[in-house]
Amino acid sequence: MIIDIRPFLRLGKCIAPLIVAIVFFSVCTPAIGGTAAEDGPKIGAIAANLADKDEAVRKKSMRQLMVYGQAAMPFLIGIREYGSLSQRRGAIVGMALLPIPALATDHLMLALGDDDVATRSLAAHSLALIGAPAAPGLTQALSNDYQTIRDAAAYSLKLMGKESVSALANALATNDIFARSKAAWLLGGMGKDATPAIPALIRALNCTDIRVMHVVAEAIDLIGPDPALAYHHLIQLGSKPGTLPLHRLGRDAAPVLVQLLNRPGTPLGQIAFHTLGTIGEDAKPALMEVLANGSPSQRTASALLLVEIDPAMVYTLPDDVRSSLAGAKRQLKQ
Repeated sequence: MIIDIRPFLRLGKCIAPLIVAIVFFSVCTPAIGGTAAEDGPKIGAIAANLADKDEAVRKKSMRQLMVYGQAAMPFLIGIREYGSLSQRRGAIVGMALLPIPALATDHLMLALGDDDVATRSLAAHSLALIGAPAAPGLTQALSNDYQTIRDAAAYSLKLMGKESVSALANALATNDIFARSKAAWLLGGMGKDATPAIPALIRALNCTDIRVMHVVAEAIDLIGPDPALAYHHLIQLGSKPGTLPLHRLGRDAAPVLVQLLNRPGTPLGQIAFHTLGTIGEDAKPALMEVLANGSPSQRTASALLLVEIDPAMVYTLPDDVRSSLAGAKRQLKQ
């Protein structure tokens, strides 16, 4: 069940001047109201009405909550934990409407584990509205033991869009295979907006799990970076800056690049092919390995590269690969 919190917030566009005034008032002065014993039940009723099906009731409750301002946060925290179902849902919406909603981040993160799917969805939307400050916690939740929390966190990061790019790029270095794959998938879905994550994605290609590598490679292709940018980072894979002579740069990248030859026809596969050709002699060990044990596409591409690096190697190629190359040449001539 997916619930969009945005309809709860549409009122803000029509009463922007009022919101500004109320925010200023609520930050600079104590909340309007009586004692905690009086305000608690009042805010509890407001919270319940924030989740009402009637838009007019929701709008009225929003205005009432704005009068309390940030001072309503302790009440909403308690309501989110101990209130009725409608109150818990409304408390999530209420936290997103506070003058400084980021202060509620930790409590909204806890709401991602709520037993109620609607409450989890509302929490995901609220965290997405908070944006970048909430992103690191959400990426950590991608490794949570509970799938419902992982799913809610991923949904929130997707809603957040490009504000989550930095945190997702950092998540690519985690040891959790699922979190790395999910982070790459989310970045790929952003297209060009995720371009700043390309260096981190290319570093993430250097992994032992071939499934993760393919998810990361697909994300890079979906983002569609400039080929020169991809080449620049691909050729440095596995190397530590300043530790290798320039002519050997790319030698350590070859084992990863030959794996990308298993993606023929894709942009990253083509860039990997070109990069291996540039590396030249230092790429031969990795190319010889996949020539012997790789997939058909890897073996064919490796043979072409090896012959380009050393033409004499054409006489040492396995018979089936030579036949394949000869057939390809005949088809090209026709």
